[in-house]
Amino acid sequence: MIIHTLGPDSTDSYAAAQSLISSEEDDIVGYPSFDAIIHQLEQLKGDCVLFPVAFQSARKAYGWKEFNYDYWDKVELMHVFSKKTKPMVLIENSRRTEDRAMIHPATTIFLEKYLSRTQETIPITFTDSKVKAWTAFQKKGLKYTIISEDVYEEEKNSYYQLVERYEPEMVWCLYKIKQNEEM
Repeated sequence: MIIHTLGPDSTDSYAAAQSLISSEEDDIVGYPSFDAIIHQLEQLKGDCVLFPVAFQSARKAYGWKEFNYDYWDKVELMHVFSKKTKPMVLIENSRRTEDRAMIHPATTIFLEKYLSRTQETIPITFTDSKVKAWTAFQKKGLKYTIISEDVYEEEKNSYYQLVERYEPEMVWCLYKIKQNEEM
């Protein structure tokens, strides 16, 4: 079984895919975004794709629900399971050069609740993964990001402050992409 999902191997999706590997023939192919997987779906016939139900595109109003309905006749739901995400953390940069946040769209609710409690209003920009959000946060000197805690622990420094921590349960859907004769 070949599983196509969000990569790199530090993402929650890749970790969830690893939990499905059961033989030497199984493999995981990581993509820079779920949009990239959907764009190549026709070429992946016979393989599997793994999506979290929290999938939200950073580019358009399209998520797991839309994928599930849009491709109902091209994919078969093989397995649904729940698994905790990696712990996530909201990070604040005390040396920021911009009062802006960069996050993955699926983590919006966490940041919105925090900003509401602190009565802050800042622009929020979205990217395809928490890994990409972390890179942009550092490179651009932004105020907030939400990333996996293990990524933060590897690179934390004195001016990045852990503000909040989250560890929600996620529902994952493994689909098989139908062959032409199955459609």
